[in-house]
Amino acid sequence: MVEIPELKSQHIWVVILCVYIFTSVYPIGVPFRMSEATLKAYNFIDSLPPGSIVIMGGSGVFAFDLESSAAMIAAIKHMARKGLRLVALPLGTEAVQFQKYCIDTARVDEKYGGPWKYGVDYAVLPYIPGGSAAVVSFLTDVHALVSTDVMGNPISKLPIFEDLHDYRDIALWTCPHWGFWIVRYVTGERGIPMIGFAQAAAYALYSVYMMIYPDKVWLTNGFLGGAQYEKLVGIKGLGHAAMDSYSLISIFVVFFVILGNLRLLSSIKEEEEVIE
Repeated sequence: MVEIPELKSQHIWVVILCVYIFTSVYPIGVPFRMSEATLKAYNFIDSLPPGSIVIMGGSGVFAFDLESSAAMIAAIKHMARKGLRLVALPLGTEAVQFQKYCIDTARVDEKYGGPWKYGVDYAVLPYIPGGSAAVVSFLTDVHALVSTDVMGNPISKLPIFEDLHDYRDIALWTCPHWGFWIVRYVTGERGIPMIGFAQAAAYALYSVYMMIYPDKVWLTNGFLGGAQYEKLVGIKGLGHAAMDSYSLISIFVVFFVILGNLRLLSSIKEEEEVIE
């Protein structure tokens, strides 16, 4: 009879940590199902003509929004390939850093060898307080609401803003934040299509909007949605890394549970033999 070694919690956690680190550095791409909503979001962006202006707008914090950044980063890569233009509209104090992180991580700027030039193909605005009032003001008159970008450059001197004046110039609004309440003003009142790159918890809360505004609103679901969008774009990023970790660690947990139970049964049998 093969002797089953005693399991120690330290050994289990070391194995789990190694799996987590490996999949984070080298995503392998475990299989998963493609969501219809993610596919529709991808197809809509793919259908936009070159030069179309997309807004990345919302508020939130890194603690929640890192999960939704996986799909947003993949979508930014997709936009750059299609020749679209992007304006980041931070509506929360931490949204400035988060939105800049998404753009930088996508490596679409010309300084990384990408096709986008700042001020021409994309721009980042400063934090704009006011919540709903700020959104409505932006949709009504961009130049009346904000005069400079986040670095203090007058937007009147940035070529991208020559074609962005109000909601009629916006082809798509994206929201990689908890602040999906924006949909009421963006899609509900102005009819602008909207994609929410949502966390899993936010997806459960806001997915109803896909039924309220069919073929106008789409949501991706957390890290899984990020992995799905990455697959469509042809990359392996944060979404794949997270899904690989979830899947492989789950397999190892089941393995250790089985091994632990076999060890328990083996020890019980050994005790019975000693008693006899």
